[in-house]
Amino acid sequence: MIDAIKQFDKSDYHQVLMSFHKQLTDGLAIANSHKHVFELYRNKPFKNIVIAGMGGSAIAGDFIKSIFSETLNIPIFVSRDYLLPAFVSPETLCIMSSYSGNTEETLSALQDALRKKASVLAIATGGGIESVCLANNIEIIKIPRGLQPRQALGYSLTLLYSFMSSVFLSRDESTAIQRAASMLQLKSREYGDANGSLVETAKRISGRPVIIYSSERLFPASVRLKGQISENAKLLAFCNTFPEMNHNEIVGWDSVTKGTGFPVLYLRDRNDHPQVHRRFEICADILRKKTDLFEFWAEGETLFEKFIFLIFLGDWLSYYMTLDRRYDPTPVDIIVELKNKLSK
Repeated sequence: MIDAIKQFDKSDYHQVLMSFHKQLTDGLAIANSHKHVFELYRNKPFKNIVIAGMGGSAIAGDFIKSIFSETLNIPIFVSRDYLLPAFVSPETLCIMSSYSGNTEETLSALQDALRKKASVLAIATGGGIESVCLANNIEIIKIPRGLQPRQALGYSLTLLYSFMSSVFLSRDESTAIQRAASMLQLKSREYGDANGSLVETAKRISGRPVIIYSSERLFPASVRLKGQISENAKLLAFCNTFPEMNHNEIVGWDSVTKGTGFPVLYLRDRNDHPQVHRRFEICADILRKKTDLFEFWAEGETLFEKFIFLIFLGDWLSYYMTLDRRYDPTPVDIIVELKNKLSK
């Protein structure tokens, strides 16, 4: 695998992963330097929150929705479209997340937020989002350039987590963020080993599309891994949740014969509902008769830390899958082609 890294990883994605923990500490530093911005949104009577973005810039919103659904008493909605939901009003906080600052759909959603007179906060590196914000006196928190949007999740997730915790729960989550960064720094030594067990798992699943199952509360981690497998390894992936898949998708496995099914990845958390654990176990007995099944358990004290762990593990897994398939993980040529055609 070391030879594959040298041959195919032309943009040094390996180093991006090895230094991912710094996004958390740097993101925390950016958050701390914008506490005055946070204060502008505190104690406002928001009835709902919308996080608007696409792809790697939107997934942070999914994680935030899952994390704060357990503590926050107002709903969070993640919007991946040109227009915002009809319920958006002056009592809505709209957070625009676009790494490039030029995402077509998010720029459109920002204009829709202005029309609906919602309160707005933006997170971007600059681009058209920054221009609109400056012209309309909207707060923007800028993050460092130089990465693919999906590679910059550490920045956006840390900033959103710090913002939401501070503004809506009056909590300082610096300790949890620093703890998560330390965990990743340690894990990078294990996962960065091109001869480690994660490499062997990647080799076993890289030849076919992959199905990912998790609990509903961990579903953002499944969506993230699905996206990373698609973008990095250039391979189809699908995901679903327990208990939902037990009410429909499980029947589809009935016609699968041993060795022909897609590999299955379980993402699990010991704090999931007891009945969800039972469903995982019962279905594991069924699925192992059909295909290869691999379990990954979340590590960490808080749900934020567990998500950070699963993000990191999944990113490394998709990275090694990519190299086993003899691809460069960084380019996404088909997305570039699509954007070019849309711009004409």
